Amino acid sequence: MFSFFNEIKNKYKDISKKIAPYKCVQMGDFLLYVEGFLALMTLSAQTIVFKVNGGVLTVSGQGLNIKEMSPTTITICGKIMQVESV
Repeated sequence: MFSFFNEIKNKYKDISKKIAPYKCVQMGDFLLYVEGFLALMTLSAQTIVFKVNGGVLTVSGQGLNIKEMSPTTITICGKIMQVESV
């Protein structure tokens, strides 16, 4: 099975150890998909904050909501204006 993330790791082996242990894909300014999700910390229509493997992600925007959440993934929809990793 093809894995987009594995292809990137294989292509950039020289920096693969610096790549965060979570994976984040933003599709336009309306959808964000994250693998490596651990726990929800803050939820509002303007801000969603959650723990991921290796840090914390903060998503800021308008009309944000969780479209889908599993023990290891989260999908956020709404007008995404900023994604910050700490």
